[in-house]
Amino acid sequence: MIYRKLRVTSLCSAAAIALVASPALAQNSAQQSDDTTGSSGIADIVVTAQKRAESVQDTPIAVSAIGGAALAQRGATDLTAISSSVPGLNVSEQVGQARLTLRGIGVDNISTGAESSVAFNQDGVFFSRSAAALASFYDVERVEVLRGPQGTLYGRNATGGSVNIITNRPTFTTKAGVSLTYGNYDTINAEAYYSTGLTDKVAVRLAGQIQNHGGYGENLVSGSDVDDKHSQAIRGQLLFEPTERLTILLGADYYHQKDRSNIYHYFGPAGFTAAGAPVTPTGLLLGGYNPGPRNVASARDPSNRAEFWGLRADISYELSDTLSLRSLTAYRSSAFLVDSDLNPVGNDLFPITFGETSDEYSQELQLNLDTDRNKLVIGAFYMHEKIDGFIQGPLNLRAVGGPDLFVQGFYSGGRLKTDAAAVFAQDSYSITDALRVTVGARYSWEKKKVADQSDFNFDDLYDPAAGPRFPVHRDSQTFKSFTPKIGLDFDIARDVMVYASFSKGFKAGTFNLGSTGPALDPEKVDAYEVGLKSTLLDGHLRANLSGFYYDYSDLQVGKVQGQLLVLENAAAAEIYGLEGEFTLEPVRDLILTLNASWLHSRFKNYVTADQARPAGDGTTVDENGLPAFDLSGNRLPQAPRYTIDLTAQYSFDLPGGSLTIRGESNWSDRIYFSPFNLNYVSQPAFDTQNAFVTYRLDNGLRFTGYIRNIGNETIRASGQVATTLLGSPVIGFVKPPRTYGLTIAADF
Repeated sequence: MIYRKLRVTSLCSAAAIALVASPALAQNSAQQSDDTTGSSGIADIVVTAQKRAESVQDTPIAVSAIGGAALAQRGATDLTAISSSVPGLNVSEQVGQARLTLRGIGVDNISTGAESSVAFNQDGVFFSRSAAALASFYDVERVEVLRGPQGTLYGRNATGGSVNIITNRPTFTTKAGVSLTYGNYDTINAEAYYSTGLTDKVAVRLAGQIQNHGGYGENLVSGSDVDDKHSQAIRGQLLFEPTERLTILLGADYYHQKDRSNIYHYFGPAGFTAAGAPVTPTGLLLGGYNPGPRNVASARDPSNRAEFWGLRADISYELSDTLSLRSLTAYRSSAFLVDSDLNPVGNDLFPITFGETSDEYSQELQLNLDTDRNKLVIGAFYMHEKIDGFIQGPLNLRAVGGPDLFVQGFYSGGRLKTDAAAVFAQDSYSITDALRVTVGARYSWEKKKVADQSDFNFDDLYDPAAGPRFPVHRDSQTFKSFTPKIGLDFDIARDVMVYASFSKGFKAGTFNLGSTGPALDPEKVDAYEVGLKSTLLDGHLRANLSGFYYDYSDLQVGKVQGQLLVLENAAAAEIYGLEGEFTLEPVRDLILTLNASWLHSRFKNYVTADQARPAGDGTTVDENGLPAFDLSGNRLPQAPRYTIDLTAQYSFDLPGGSLTIRGESNWSDRIYFSPFNLNYVSQPAFDTQNAFVTYRLDNGLRFTGYIRNIGNETIRASGQVATTLLGSPVIGFVKPPRTYGLTIAADF
């Protein structure tokens, strides 16, 4: 079955770090404690972005690190909460899947089997399915976002970068914490963790999370809530340290969600006839109506069910004081089933169901050498994955001028198997105490096998048990790539480092599961980057800058083709930009931050057709001689030109505790959702504000009041032009409205 239901008989009551009033922006991973500032200035954060522990300020790549205390301060419960804190990162959600884009490179297709160009890793384990990336934010030590191609050290599909979540490990001292949030839309969230030593060599940690809120909108036909959330998650870890040199960490996690989220919203018309006349969507012509951006008018209530779980074994052995060996073995299972509606305007024409299950096994081996001169990593990686996915929807013949009867309609789906293997090495060698050179390389091999079907059936009346009529299409393809990296970094002064690098990125080709078409070519990117990292004013100012240029070829770009959401290879793109991260403590306990990015992302040459505008641009034809559009010079989807994130946070003492006030302002330029750069398939420039007030008692009890999206802005998270059978309406998803509430939390 596409959705394998598991009943949860017990769930460790909710989990994670409670909201913290610490005025710093990160958490020191070595100490696993809240950041503080004060006389020592802005606290440092230790990262493992290069698969070894080092200060984020000593890491010669563009990496943003957000500690667990900062995540808790903002009440972050999923990946979307960090997007405004990382220059160049755009995060949205569509049909339950995370759409991650870094510097214009990401995923532009959410059909089953699609893969992101931004790698997602949790505790070193690669997550192939983007839907599972939304289910990991509790009991988190830190999040690291590596911007730019990670073609040397990271497993698969990291042409855009990598998002790494590191959770809190078990401790031998007993620690516990709990938090409870109540807010508008009947929000009740709970989190908890418990960590202790069972013996002097064995420790355990349990953490859990429960999220519940009512609908942000309403189905005006049924009166039911939509865009609500009901999820539960639990994670357990067992740490063994049988000797001083051997460490064994076993982990297991489970996530379950069942609600009415992930329904398409109606945004307006998009179609034009060959003569250029606008087309009114079919649903409106047949008596439907516009329910507004937050509500829907669907004859059937939406349904969203998701289940993710996994196991991992992380074994490290110190061969000597400078040499260590690590084995990371993992299994991941994911399943989701989404019932939505391509015509949410008051009549029942084209309901649609998305379903996918995935089983993923991965194994990574690392040999690490850490001396005064050499920081060497040598490794091998293997992954096997099997995906079963489908998209199907019966069609009401009213949509094409027929009687009020449903026929079998549309089906696409099948099975996609992937075997991926790689060997890699990277060494950072200190030429002098101030000058270092980094050289790395990775050889990747990947084979994909597909067995899929596609059908559009107008002949047979709808029977949910019936399958597609056409035979299974089978194909396979092998992809190989060599991705090197070379870089230099130099300390031009104390606490001031400059760096420069050249690297290549690779994302394997794939099949559009359910299209029965040939394989797509791999994506490739040549990346050049320069940067500066500095800590000034006796530790009270941190200023990090990066500039980059990408030569990007064979982009896998998403579009609607018939009833399919498919990828196709665009010819090439050029991307360059500047990013800055600044943190200032002008006076004790006042922290000001500015994160900003400027991005130029343009197609260099890309010709394609738009089924919603069959006449094309009047002069261009595609490779088949059909009317098309020349998109050269258009911006890449999900790639705003400018983003600015401003925050101010101030703490001061009160009787019996302290008070922290935090304000955030996030501004983004227009975001296009398709390569055609149409204003009606975009989110115009927007600005949102959030505010937090935390009162922390000396006994560790904390009270945090929050309000997000203060102006109650309606912001589109994604959008697409649906099938011409419905008159090409624009449909998509919206971000949450104004939310506010109170969190009570404590650590013990």
